[in-house]
Amino acid sequence: MTDGPSFSGREIAAVVSFTVLAAVIGVTSYRAGLNLSGNAGGAQMQAASGPAPVNGQALFASNCAGCHGGQAQGGVGPALLDAKTWTTAAFNDSVLHGKHPSGRELAPVMPRFAQTGLDGAPPAPEQIEAIHAFVKGL
Repeated sequence: MTDGPSFSGREIAAVVSFTVLAAVIGVTSYRAGLNLSGNAGGAQMQAASGPAPVNGQALFASNCAGCHGGQAQGGVGPALLDAKTWTTAAFNDSVLHGKHPSGRELAPVMPRFAQTGLDGAPPAPEQIEAIHAFVKGL
């Protein structure tokens, strides 16, 4: 008779099989992880390569708010409440060339952004549209 516990052949085989299976899963997972980090397959991530969207609020703050107020409520320049209803073309003509939709010339203090630029660069149509969208949202 033995004093310690005894295991059957079936129990020993189950423990060995479990150990081998665990080792195979561990090694396979480890190697798969190495392959992914080595760009050998799997999902790849890249930084966005497109331009950032134009921020109308930031453009308004840096180019318009000094005269028209932070919420377009007016200041040195008039309030822009009626500009919410202007067409995109009318808003562009006003901002770029100083022309009111009625046809009158805006005051000389209003920059002609077609010549002066926005933030030191020539204005892009998307920038003017973004400013108009911001003003409409006020």
